[in-house]
Amino acid sequence: MEQFALAKVKNVRIAGLSACVPSNVVDNKIFGESIYKNEISNVIKTTGVSERRICPENVVTSLDLSVRAADYLREKSGYDFDNIAGVIFVTSSPDFLMPNNATTAQYRLGLSGATAAFDINLACSGYIYGLWVAAMMSKSLNKSILLLDGETNSHFASPKDYATALLFGDAGTASVIEPCDDSNEWTFVFETDGSQRDALIIPEGGYRKRIDKHSSEYKKYPDGGIRRGIDMQMDGMGVFNFVVRNVPKSLQYLMEETNTTPDDYDILALHQANLFMVKQVAKMMKFPMEKVPTTIQKFGNSSSATIPVTIAAELDKQISTKKLRFIASGFGAGLSIASASFELGPCVCPGVTEYEC
Repeated sequence: MEQFALAKVKNVRIAGLSACVPSNVVDNKIFGESIYKNEISNVIKTTGVSERRICPENVVTSLDLSVRAADYLREKSGYDFDNIAGVIFVTSSPDFLMPNNATTAQYRLGLSGATAAFDINLACSGYIYGLWVAAMMSKSLNKSILLLDGETNSHFASPKDYATALLFGDAGTASVIEPCDDSNEWTFVFETDGSQRDALIIPEGGYRKRIDKHSSEYKKYPDGGIRRGIDMQMDGMGVFNFVVRNVPKSLQYLMEETNTTPDDYDILALHQANLFMVKQVAKMMKFPMEKVPTTIQKFGNSSSATIPVTIAAELDKQISTKKLRFIASGFGAGLSIASASFELGPCVCPGVTEYEC
């Protein structure tokens, strides 16, 4: 039985990429002292999250951030959104259960009614999945696809929970994928282990367990965390073991399928789960950290949005002027892994803008 699903797409490119983060900055040393006491400095050193960007709850959402990122891309690039024939919104924190974020984004961005629009409910691996689906749509429609990826997971992380309190930030991103004559091939590999879904889960709020009057009550759990039923529950060690055991295998399989080695890549773009995990994967893959950009320190873990946020924040000038070869991987909730090999640039990348809040 094969461990990975393999997919390849040709003749597409990322024409533009941007990101948006809230202006509100949370200093983790101050925020986390009440939970971790004298251990706060060690916790920050391990996770790498010195500060995070957080939205005011019920005021700014993943939709707001991602639409702003798209507007920023259009404003700074002059890119013609009239050629967009599809909107894909990757998020696990939509404005509503119904309708989806993508349809509202189509309206707010003033896109044509002749637009396919839908959401993908995925967390950490979502951006790579989004690239894959957007690439196939772009080829099928022979037009541009707007890939929006945003999360406000800070609202689902209990400020009293040891495993999640200091990790999560909020962000929104926009990427334009379009057909092209470039023969460069994008290669994707996917792995899913739903048997471990409880390792990272929001146990209440869906239709398996609807919200009731107790869902917003804080309770102390056997793992020592204090959280609500609508908060994230994370088995940190379980997720870590899955990642270090399987992500290197995913990347190695990808390199075998593309007949490449670490020397062939300019960038290893990893989901910013925490700094220790990123460094472990890079070390196991024999990638020097000079090739592994990180933004976990200043933005926190914004789930699937971390990969495009990191590209926009750290590589904007490079990809605006030249072509870089990427190998990337998103991993986490599901449990799920999605990895990809692709080229990026030259393209429009105005970087990261702030949403005032």
